[in-house]
Amino acid sequence: MSRTAKRSKKRLRPTKYVSRRRPRRSCRAKLLKPPCSRITRPRVKQGLPSRTILPGATHCFTEHTYVGAETSSSTSALPAQDTSSLSLYTYGIVNRGKNPALVQIQISPNAVDYAVDSQEVIEGGQTKALVPQRFLRYTRLVIQSVEPDQPTRLDVFFQAQRMP
Repeated sequence: MSRTAKRSKKRLRPTKYVSRRRPRRSCRAKLLKPPCSRITRPRVKQGLPSRTILPGATHCFTEHTYVGAETSSSTSALPAQDTSSLSLYTYGIVNRGKNPALVQIQISPNAVDYAVDSQEVIEGGQTKALVPQRFLRYTRLVIQSVEPDQPTRLDVFFQAQRMP
């Protein structure tokens, strides 16, 4: 088949003027996008935190849930949170047992050396929201039974928000 015959065959096919390339986003579009456009919320698991990323928000919301944390006569610390880039954060504590629990918020500059920021006794069946009074990079919660040999079960919610 000659070249001209091949060209004429190609011309007989209907042509579509559809671009297959994806449209390019301009640099301006990237600059207008808020710095944090995800919501993060963990799935609830027994005592272990996990995270789910949900698309589409103008601010960031983070939640870590520790369900069924057991108190004892000795202190036990929950995992530390890096709060250096958060605008607002709160610990919500629900005492699911009958016995009171002592709860401390501790802060640290290096995740090694901790100082007590505030502490509260949470009675059985009570819910309280605790907010640190001072700022350092790391924050954690320490739980303990008020009375020896009277453990209780706590549900702890760390909720934080970062504004753009």
